[in-house]
Amino acid sequence: MEILAALLGIGVVAVSPLVPGLRPVAKSVIAGGLVVSDALKTNAAIAGEHWMDLVAEAKAERAAEAEARANIVETITIPLTDD
Repeated sequence: MEILAALLGIGVVAVSPLVPGLRPVAKSVIAGGLVVSDALKTNAAIAGEHWMDLVAEAKAERAAEAEARANIVETITIPLTDD
């Protein structure tokens, strides 16, 4: 989507010197592309934060499981016989 908007903007800018009425259209297309770009950057940053949260939670769970395994004490019952 962002690439399509950029290509459209480049096309309009390239043709705008030939048709004076296209300058406002070119500015509008560029402004729209900037809005889309900003929205994509924001969404990518949010997705990155969510991903890092998930990774941190998974690491914490693994560490807790490893600690729990380390704290397990195996009990062995040895039967005593009277001789």
